[in-house]
Amino acid sequence: MNNPEIKSLFKYKPLNNFTLDIIANNRIYYPKPESFNDPFDTQCSFKNSSAIIEANDQDKIKKAFPNENPNEVLAYTRKDLTGDIDSFKKELKDFGILSLAEDEKDILMWSHYADDHKGVCIEFERNNSNELGNSKVTRKVAYTKNYPSMNVKSLLSKDGHEKSLMRVLYTKSEHWSYEREWRNFQADGGKVYPIPGEILSITFGARASDLDIDIIKKLVGHSIPLYQAQLKENEFGIKLKKIV
Repeated sequence: MNNPEIKSLFKYKPLNNFTLDIIANNRIYYPKPESFNDPFDTQCSFKNSSAIIEANDQDKIKKAFPNENPNEVLAYTRKDLTGDIDSFKKELKDFGILSLAEDEKDILMWSHYADDHKGVCIEFERNNSNELGNSKVTRKVAYTKNYPSMNVKSLLSKDGHEKSLMRVLYTKSEHWSYEREWRNFQADGGKVYPIPGEILSITFGARASDLDIDIIKKLVGHSIPLYQAQLKENEFGIKLKKIV
């Protein structure tokens, strides 16, 4: 498992029916990139739209080299791969991506994704036995200045195609680096799937209502520890207090 020091990953959520469904039914929605708040997500570029590949048309080789044994001639041709690029980009748009964070005490994340501190932060376990510990489907996002740029020839092999997909799925603009995001994905997005790791705890925002806290307490009983975020007194920071 990569980054074994990361034992948990976190999902900041407003407290609504979809969040209650995660907690009650151990399943979560994997949205497609088109629904993200960042329109640049899963964008990529290619250095070219065609590639020089080995020719395998024996008739053409014979006509071009009539005095040579075609089995001894290495001939190449340029192939237009615009259609392959379009198919690749469409495939990216069909993925379902679950975005998770490393830290449950991030000030901006609470404000941006947990309904201005009125929502929750769900802690998911990460280990060698679950999807969050599997580097084939869960990785840390790389933050860069430019789109991932690839040679179109990489799309001609299964391995190259797969690596190109992963490179795009796990790359975002450097403007989002504060999120310290990890991603778990499903090839068929826009659907609900079982949670990729066991829920270890739930933390309420500093502005969570007593009613919302009471609802979650009755829903989980004593099976999941509950905490509430509190503002530190002398610095810009968050501390957690366990709810009895």
